[in-house]
Amino acid sequence: MVTLFVVASFSTGFAFLDEEIYIKAGLEQVAGVPPALSSNPEHPPLAKYLIGLSPRLAPLVAGVATVFLAGWLGRLLGRSFWLVSLSLATDIVFTTTSRFAMLDVFVALFSVSAVISYLLGRRWLSGVLWGAALASKFTAAFPLAGFVFYVLLRDRRSLVPITVGAALAFLAAHAVDLAQGLFLYHLQFYWWLVSFHSHKNPFLGWLTFFTGAPWYVHYTKFLYNGTEVVTAVSRPGVYDVLEYQIHISAAPWLGHVAWRALPIELAMRPSLALETLLTASSVFVAQSGWFYWYFAAVAPFFHLFTRRIYVLAQLIFIALLYLGVPPVLTWVLGPFKTGW
Repeated sequence: MVTLFVVASFSTGFAFLDEEIYIKAGLEQVAGVPPALSSNPEHPPLAKYLIGLSPRLAPLVAGVATVFLAGWLGRLLGRSFWLVSLSLATDIVFTTTSRFAMLDVFVALFSVSAVISYLLGRRWLSGVLWGAALASKFTAAFPLAGFVFYVLLRDRRSLVPITVGAALAFLAAHAVDLAQGLFLYHLQFYWWLVSFHSHKNPFLGWLTFFTGAPWYVHYTKFLYNGTEVVTAVSRPGVYDVLEYQIHISAAPWLGHVAWRALPIELAMRPSLALETLLTASSVFVAQSGWFYWYFAAVAPFFHLFTRRIYVLAQLIFIALLYLGVPPVLTWVLGPFKTGW
């Protein structure tokens, strides 16, 4: 399973330029800089602490661990351990994101662990882990919404320990800010982040979810700390961006077939079961924007509804990527060249 995970993660040449920001902030935080005064104050600090400890190893370990934890969660919910794990391990968006110092894989790790803890009767631990997920990135709020709705319907007595545990864990992640009297100052950056995403076009996020294709026209560039930064490019063509020349072709990503079938699966099995509510609420991460790594945070819940045919399709696409069919993306980065 680990070998397959690594093979899937290197099947693409996609790069996430945001990781440079998170590595810098993580190293600053580990060195003692309060998160509120770091170079990335708009995101919560926990995942960046872990990245600061090991920028390359930490996300990869988190990704591999999440694959097995997702299988365990599937088994607790009456599904096949190996089918769910295999499906997530062949999701090229999740595995590729795990190769980079991104925050989203830590959200997946803590969120899945929180649900497992709840199913094992560890309410306080579940709350702490949900707090850790939120303290990594706010996209954890999407699966958490479905989880809380389930608890309100079926198990209200657990709401207090879960809420208190989550609050304590979230505050603990901000211990340095609290000690320096900067926590309220930090919250201002969080409010800016929410406002920033509220102005994005949600159609592009839903287009990514349903088609999984970078063929539509969208190109983002903005100023970050006075420097022009490219966050993502997905428009076919050739671009000269800063010191990079980027070539992009028009071809769909097929490496996460289970996502596309999810609306059908949910419609075929409508219920208020925990897995249904978790997955249905996770789908709304598309509201945050079209960037692929947003979906990596909630991908484990999508794969709870996988089938063998979906896994087979994902495996076939990974094989095609290694064979060079279709040519999905080519990057020309200065003197270096990598291709899909």
